[in-house]
Amino acid sequence: MKKFDCITVDYIPERQLLFWKIKDTGMPNFCLSGLEEFVEFGHWIRSFFSNQKRPLQYVVSGSELDGIYNMGGDLAFFLDCIKNRKLQELQNYAHLCVDAIYNIHNGFGLPVVTVAIVEGNAYGGGFECALAHDFMLAQENAKFALPENKFNMFPGMGAHSLLTRKLNPADADELMRSNKTYTPRFLQSLGLIEKVFEVNQAVNALHQFTDNVDERFNFEYHHLKCKKMLNPISKEELLAITDIWVEASMHIGTFDLRKMEILSKAQNRRQKKINIMS
Repeated sequence: MKKFDCITVDYIPERQLLFWKIKDTGMPNFCLSGLEEFVEFGHWIRSFFSNQKRPLQYVVSGSELDGIYNMGGDLAFFLDCIKNRKLQELQNYAHLCVDAIYNIHNGFGLPVVTVAIVEGNAYGGGFECALAHDFMLAQENAKFALPENKFNMFPGMGAHSLLTRKLNPADADELMRSNKTYTPRFLQSLGLIEKVFEVNQAVNALHQFTDNVDERFNFEYHHLKCKKMLNPISKEELLAITDIWVEASMHIGTFDLRKMEILSKAQNRRQKKINIMS
């Protein structure tokens, strides 16, 4: 099995399942090196599982970080790009995010069902990443948020495209306008989360879910394929929206940049805590 620097990969052939997780070292968000590696991961998974001797029905994402699924964009990187007018660098980063979201949404080009196992906080781009999956299973104490408008921005890496396909327009708009933190039970009531599980029960919840889907996998996979065909999300759409996000970021004022800096420091504090515990 191929080794990666930023994620772990575990293939369980008897369940026809690949489980990739963000490693428990470094920044618990989408850093540039991690996004670049994810491109390599996408190429690898398509190549490795093109072999019929390696059956695959599920691609599952998770995190080794205690209490965190993913904290979203690299705010320190955003601040540097905005303050120093590094438009091209920020756009390159945003396009890598889109590549990751698009790959997940399309099951990496494989005939699989994708599942996000959210055992901790999923904020901003982390929430968007979870939304890109066919199904979300979430631990009961996990938290979800799209906090970008705290610093006068909007979620630019898939939220508009994904939420408007999954929810009615009013609920989608409310989630993107609000900077509230949402519980798994609330998101389950909207239809965004398939199953809420108790603490330390992620593996059991995943196995119960896949056991149920196994009985009707032919229906479930093709049903999802038809839904995506009827209401497709193109990569061009995602790129166009994220380019608007890049442009908008260059218009953030000093006061809002200060708010972003405060949130960035909170991310750094979390990184230091992880490094101490590692």
